[in-house]
Amino acid sequence: MWRRPPIARQVGTRTLLVLAAAATSAGAAAQGAFSIVPSVAVTATATDNRDLSSNRREADLVTQVSPGIAVSSRRGALQGSLNYALNGVVYARDAAQNNVFHSLAANGRLSLLDGRAGLEATAAAGRQVVSAFGTQTADSNLGTGNQAQVVSYSLSPYLAGRLLGNVAYQTRLVYSESRSDAGTAGDTMSLNAVVGLSGRVAGLGWGIDTSRAISKTPNTARTHNGRIVGSLSHQPDPEVQLFLRAGTEVDDIRTGQSERTTTWGLGVQWTPGPRTSLRANYDQRFFGRSHALSFSHRMARTIWTLGDSRSFETGGVAGRAVVSVYDLFFAQFASVEPDPVRRDALVRNFLTANGLDAGSRVVAGGFLTSGPTVQRNQNFSAAYQGLRATITVSLLRTESRSAAASTPAGGDVANGNRVRQQGLSVSLTHRLTPDSSFVVTASQQRTPSSGNFGGSDLQSIVATWSTRLGPHASASLGLRHNRFDSDTNPYNESAVIGSIRMQF
Repeated sequence: MWRRPPIARQVGTRTLLVLAAAATSAGAAAQGAFSIVPSVAVTATATDNRDLSSNRREADLVTQVSPGIAVSSRRGALQGSLNYALNGVVYARDAAQNNVFHSLAANGRLSLLDGRAGLEATAAAGRQVVSAFGTQTADSNLGTGNQAQVVSYSLSPYLAGRLLGNVAYQTRLVYSESRSDAGTAGDTMSLNAVVGLSGRVAGLGWGIDTSRAISKTPNTARTHNGRIVGSLSHQPDPEVQLFLRAGTEVDDIRTGQSERTTTWGLGVQWTPGPRTSLRANYDQRFFGRSHALSFSHRMARTIWTLGDSRSFETGGVAGRAVVSVYDLFFAQFASVEPDPVRRDALVRNFLTANGLDAGSRVVAGGFLTSGPTVQRNQNFSAAYQGLRATITVSLLRTESRSAAASTPAGGDVANGNRVRQQGLSVSLTHRLTPDSSFVVTASQQRTPSSGNFGGSDLQSIVATWSTRLGPHASASLGLRHNRFDSDTNPYNESAVIGSIRMQF
């Protein structure tokens, strides 16, 4: 019996656990590497279409109060960051819609025994779109009928070392879970155990990896996937590394009965310098073709990234649901700083320096599913940072379909449906003075029709002026216009948005 504890209690409990863990790094605090920064933000939105309706437009003033805390540790055995906010939303003309939701982004790593053992953990909470074919919005406080509070976390203890001098081993256990308050949509859990050996013989690298994964959703039976993969690697040039893989796996995901599949794959990694990287992998798996291509190049003032992947996911948020400016740059800066702990600080410093709100929403799709899916993600992003101007461009295309023998009825990928989404976002930031800046962001999200579901097209433009009121306070004033085209609920919405934020 899988019980669903209240989602607010889940967020609160896990947040306190992470905070308690961070507090144990008191040694790092003496070195100035540990910080706790409380904050509070108040945002008022005067909208002319609170319910996102084409027939009955209701104006309203929506006020969001968000007390929060940011915790970070950069040195010592425990490293990581946590950013949490409790968001209270009040509607001036419709108190029945008043609500509270949580925002959380946390990652941490506890290293023991000189790195030979440890624990890695992540946690996230926020509002997500329930259906890709429902009403879409660029403001999480509007159109809440197609949104849900989603909480996800993962825990991964590991043990690593060497055997017989030159053979490395690693064992890892990964438990992950996702819960939402939208019935059972997006609820999933998985447990994955991995054991690997690696070494070098006669100039060739070798590896043997075994894994066993178990996943479960409320509406589907428990599924299993087991793999044994052997790999060889060769480096003919200091800049080039080649990979070859072969193995076997057993799963009961596709038909409900255990089936064995012979797997193979190959890959290449090209790193001509610290600014350029190309990785390409192709594998034949139980669900068909799998691939992952990533390219990144940095110049003095620009960052270019390109990605294309086809992979298997157990459930939760399907599609690539980039929901904030922080998420966008966190993915974009992956080639600059692979370590997630140090990348978090890099991204937040970049956003602060350029007057960008880390929590502001980017229209980029995504939906909730309770079953395993096969996903294709394609993305391109570029960022230019001048002396006073910053330009970012992001393009995204996703396609998702069910990978299970049976799919819960009523979901986006039920009855063989394929969910396809395309997104485009362009942002221009201009620094007016050392303390103020002007940001214009235009975005478009398109969802083609599939089966009995109609398609939609959301266009949004937001212009925001922001300024610092002192070392610990900032304010902003913005204008927004949304246009949503669909067969069921088209709408137009305009708003004036003002906010103030203080840190303590």
